[in-house]
Amino acid sequence: MGGLTAGIVALPLALAFGVSSGLGPSAGLYGAIFLSFFAALFGGTPTQISGPTAPMTAVSMVVIAAIISVHNGSIEQASLIFWVCFYSAVYFRLHWVYSEWENTLNTFLILLSPDL
Repeated sequence: MGGLTAGIVALPLALAFGVSSGLGPSAGLYGAIFLSFFAALFGGTPTQISGPTAPMTAVSMVVIAAIISVHNGSIEQASLIFWVCFYSAVYFRLHWVYSEWENTLNTFLILLSPDL
């Protein structure tokens, strides 16, 4: 029920972000879908905001604007930092998933060992 409510609330906001970006409402809708997919894929915390919401947009805008201003307004130069951050997050998340899987497997094998 919470997901349905969040979807109903997020739909007009996603459409508005698409229109305000100049790319049209479909861009906002696709952005909301992909953002929600990747947030679900890579997880988060129960208190994390991971949708097309105004607070998250404001935080992202400040961070991205600061990174671009450091590179004299060049998006091409700043994109390297964005890619490094993205791939670092993917690496650390996959490393965490692997270590949790390894711990679970080791615990399972210890429980099955006849030496207990």
